[in-house]
Amino acid sequence: MESPSSWSIPQEFENLVATIRADGSLKKMCESTKDQARNSRMDQMLPMLGSSLWNIEDQFRAAIQYRVADADWKPNLSLWVRIVWAQIYTAARFSRVENRDRLVVELMLLHGVGNMTYVGEDNQIVVASMADRVLWADMPFFAEDMVYFWNLEFATMSRSQRRNLHYVLATVAGGNFVSEKLCAVGMLVLREAFETPREMGNDGSEDDEDENRTMRDLTILDLISCAELWMLRARDPIMRLSANNFSDYPPEIGRLGPLAQEAGVPDNGGFSQERLEFWRRRFHSIVDSRRPERNRRVPQERWPESYLTGALPMGGSSSVA
Repeated sequence: MESPSSWSIPQEFENLVATIRADGSLKKMCESTKDQARNSRMDQMLPMLGSSLWNIEDQFRAAIQYRVADADWKPNLSLWVRIVWAQIYTAARFSRVENRDRLVVELMLLHGVGNMTYVGEDNQIVVASMADRVLWADMPFFAEDMVYFWNLEFATMSRSQRRNLHYVLATVAGGNFVSEKLCAVGMLVLREAFETPREMGNDGSEDDEDENRTMRDLTILDLISCAELWMLRARDPIMRLSANNFSDYPPEIGRLGPLAQEAGVPDNGGFSQERLEFWRRRFHSIVDSRRPERNRRVPQERWPESYLTGALPMGGSSSVA
């Protein structure tokens, strides 16, 4: 079964990320972003990100002004767009709690720029696009690259890093930020947390990175705080996509996990009402087993920070501020 046409070929962005990592200057840029995020130096990190954005716009304008063939400028522009996404991914993963909302705002502002255009000599308005998607309205490759980084590094992250990253991603998805595609990341988290057989894990597990850890090694308690973020902060788009049985995802993203299959959840390759209800039952069952005395959230809290503060381990540096 082929991937939907709206998704980039995985090998394409795998090659691009390999290019980013092989380039010494680009690697240094990501290391600088990591250091600045860890030390709350957002005022140094954001200008560096801004330089990348200006570089993209300058390349586009020059290509149109000098009538450069698409094949000669679009691949390089695509690479720089994905460098921006790598910077944002790194910043979100390593950010401190108090800076996560700043990253959310920056992403929303970038998306709000809308179409990047240039008026050519013949007064024709040219719109910057790649892979049939427009900068910045469609945020090309953003969701694909976040899925790629999930497969590459999710298991090796600390609990805090996972929660930081998914706080940012789930929040922007909840703000209708290319939600149909970005919620694919949420579906991966929810499948691994609720549809895959796992041990419960330990409340006192060390909150450390581990390069040798694999996805199979993760426990429910390693995953559930990220899953909760998607159920809360991206609540509305996930409900909408489920109501519409949205399934425009590659098979490796949309497939059901073993526990959902055993429960008889229909496999449409994406979101569904039955799948959403399964996630809810699993989540509340897990939380109730850990804290049977808990109080559920009050109905007035549309986007609560957590169903139960302290019911589940969130990681010391990743707790919601």
